Amino acid sequence: MRRLLPSRLATRCLSTMMSSNAMTFDVVVVGGGHAGCEAAAAAARLGMRTAMVTQKLETIGEMSCNPSFGGIGKGTLLREIDALGGISPKLCDEAGIHFRILNRSKGPAVWGPRAQIDRDLYRAGMQNFMNDLQDEGKLALVPASVEDVVVKEDGVIGGVVLGNGQIVQAKAVVLTTGTFLRGEIHIGTKRIPAGRKGEGPAIGLAKTLEDAGFRMGRLRTGTPPRLRASTIDYQGLETQPSDVPAAPFSFMNTRVAHEGNFVTCHMTHTNKQAHQYVLDTQDSNVHIQQDATGPRYCPSIESKVLRFADRDSHQVWLEPEGLNSDVVYPNGISMTMPEEAQEGFIRSLKGLEKAEITQYGYGVAYDYIDPRQLLPSLETRRLPNLFLAGQINGTTGYEEAACQGLMAGLNAALKVQQQPAFELDRSTSYIGVLIDDLTSNGVVEPYRMFTSRAEYRLSLRSDNADLRLTNLGYAIGAVDLERQTQTEAIRAQVDDIQAKLLNLELSTHQWVSSGLLQRKLGHDGRKRSALILLGQRFVTLEGLASLLPELKHVDQNVLQRVEIEGLYSDLLVRQQASVAAFRNEASFPIPAGLDYQSLEAIPHEARERLTQHQPATLGQAAKIQGVTAATLAVLLQHVKQSSSTA
Repeated sequence: MRRLLPSRLATRCLSTMMSSNAMTFDVVVVGGGHAGCEAAAAAARLGMRTAMVTQKLETIGEMSCNPSFGGIGKGTLLREIDALGGISPKLCDEAGIHFRILNRSKGPAVWGPRAQIDRDLYRAGMQNFMNDLQDEGKLALVPASVEDVVVKEDGVIGGVVLGNGQIVQAKAVVLTTGTFLRGEIHIGTKRIPAGRKGEGPAIGLAKTLEDAGFRMGRLRTGTPPRLRASTIDYQGLETQPSDVPAAPFSFMNTRVAHEGNFVTCHMTHTNKQAHQYVLDTQDSNVHIQQDATGPRYCPSIESKVLRFADRDSHQVWLEPEGLNSDVVYPNGISMTMPEEAQEGFIRSLKGLEKAEITQYGYGVAYDYIDPRQLLPSLETRRLPNLFLAGQINGTTGYEEAACQGLMAGLNAALKVQQQPAFELDRSTSYIGVLIDDLTSNGVVEPYRMFTSRAEYRLSLRSDNADLRLTNLGYAIGAVDLERQTQTEAIRAQVDDIQAKLLNLELSTHQWVSSGLLQRKLGHDGRKRSALILLGQRFVTLEGLASLLPELKHVDQNVLQRVEIEGLYSDLLVRQQASVAAFRNEASFPIPAGLDYQSLEAIPHEARERLTQHQPATLGQAAKIQGVTAATLAVLLQHVKQSSSTA
């Protein structure tokens, strides 16, 4: 790796807004995608002089793949981003054109807020936000590629090197390169060096990271062809209207911008005829022949057909890309087969017999960094003050990228300020689950968030992300006073109503006489509180208003929160005990640089893996494959003995 010192002068002005001394920043963010935007905004919120370097300013905030945010697990991530002052949830509320709560028929712990987004409105909203930061002197937008990083003589990151050789100095750098590290687009047998359509790959930067000793791998993803809406026959297709009223992503909003002007989505299906195009073009589809691993939970249509050979059809959701757009995104059929095969495939589907393709589907293969080389703050272990976020860490999805960008941006700023890192554990948030999964286990395929990954999901819900996280964000300056004040007011209301419901205790006879019971309650002589019966669904809040008239004047959002808390009240008590035990054990620190090879009581394989991973806590060690309970016991005893004799 080149050890560059920031001595060369700029050969040209980076931006007309930049002053003569603007080549030095506190934080430089590389990339203008979802991770990069959140990272830059977060660093700027903490008062850092921040620069965003991206190839094209006009693609800042671009939704490269599907025109949607949220979903199961992912919607909770988005609510958590909002609770910590992130920007994408508010923009989704401004640009959303179709909202749904997925899993509504199941418990609130697995509800998944989701929205179709107008691509143009979202991109414009994000660019306006970034331009406002620039106008306020908080952010510099730099249209350039990054080919290298600056490493000072002490081994600490000192900035980046642009494609023209120009150096931008920084105290911390956040890389959010997406699919650009040695990115290569595939369509049929075509191989096109690119990070996405129309934008070149980051070759030099990938080489730099490799030369620096980072373990790297190769992943792949894909996108479907885009269709002209006016050429689709929607008659006979299943329709899916939006929820009305829509549930906003941001806790600061009570409604979304385009309610009353929502679009409708439609569903069609693939069939045997369509699947034959996949089977017939396997030899002329370089993408599916790649060694790189693709996403298991959002697979291409080629993967679906080949993996599930017994299935004759798969769902295809036809999703409008905007209020004024004539483009439809066919969700569920990302593909990389030759163009002529894509034409045949599309026109074999019901409703798409005359559909025109406006852009062919394609795949992208790209490099990523093994995220086990990161600290929980997303700072690299190998190069201090270098942070990574988004697909460079092996994840897939806008929400996964955005939350990493938020955390990396905050932690880069805190590192510059010489403040402790801001870290979330598995018991506090889905963000904590994601980062812990990445840094402890790494990835073998593009990582996507699901509710099933969170063992404490009963308390980590989309409805209470603000109550869980906003005060933490406020403590480090990531959240403003208005949001903190609103959150604490809601918390006080919820606590007050819960206390009143807990204090409202009646005997079984009295509950029966009230006429409020929804089902039969056993006569055992015990008094029961309204809160307990609410959680067991014997009563409703609407009914309880006859006994507690003040409930009639409480905001519906607050009442829903109380009802959900009541639903899980018994289970949450047990989960809180589990969380306490987890924190007590998982947070036990392991000294940095511990010589695992000297611990002969630990099996050789476990010593090798512990040496490779260098876990910071016992909880991280427990997640390493091959590290057993017996190994953990030996490790814990050794660390405790070492601490007592130190």
